[in-house]
Amino acid sequence: MAASAPALFGNLLGVDFYDHRFGVLNDVTGAYTQISNLPISSAAAGIAALNGLYYLEDFGNNLFSVDPLTGTASLVGSTRRNLSAAAFAGTGSGLYEIDQSSNLYSINSATGAATEIGPTGIAPANGAYDTSLSATATELFYTAGRGGQNDELYEISPVTGIAIDLGSTGVAGVAGSALVNGELELFQYGRGTNYIYTTSVASLAPGSVHFTQGAQLDAAAQILDGGASLTVSGAGAAVNGSTPEPATFALAGIGLTVGAVAGARRGRRTSR
Repeated sequence: MAASAPALFGNLLGVDFYDHRFGVLNDVTGAYTQISNLPISSAAAGIAALNGLYYLEDFGNNLFSVDPLTGTASLVGSTRRNLSAAAFAGTGSGLYEIDQSSNLYSINSATGAATEIGPTGIAPANGAYDTSLSATATELFYTAGRGGQNDELYEISPVTGIAIDLGSTGVAGVAGSALVNGELELFQYGRGTNYIYTTSVASLAPGSVHFTQGAQLDAAAQILDGGASLTVSGAGAAVNGSTPEPATFALAGIGLTVGAVAGARRGRRTSR
């Protein structure tokens, strides 16, 4: 079921609701528009983009691909591991996840199978931390933080899995993140009023992390689970009826409301 969205300035971020809904979020205005319903009960690990498709996992550790124009999902296969509480992202080199023990895995986009790369050196999350994962073509960015505390930002090698602690984001309640046009975007939740925070990836260095508050998130988009930039030819006709040109998207997972999924999503988020 495809739906047209009004013309909006900014990047249209393809988003997946925590239950089963798929749509677009404008990262300048924070406005959300639904495109489809996915054939899953809920997304488990976050969202990734690779080779013109979106990817997500359900709580059964099954990998799905999602058409960005229609929101149609197709089963790829099982990860064959219990990674349903992991943080998930995609780069030009593939799909990646970090489990609750802070180990990095690569995910085969053709079969869904997961292969362990190695430990990141980050303390295990063990269900006590909010986490997110986003990716450039050559590096991964991971956030982790206890409820109500500012999240820490890490840079991780997709080759070795080794992490570098860049420092505090200065943002509490980071539910997810996305890389869009050289900017790292953080999606806040559980703060009453939630915002998108941004920083330039080029400016990131250990001890030099500063995020700027941006758009207030739509009330329907209170838990954005993660994302990755994706350019799709002709996508503008599907999600923006007035602009039949290529459009840039990032995929993220969202919850209906904080209260509705508190304590259920990844077994670690609580109301604040």
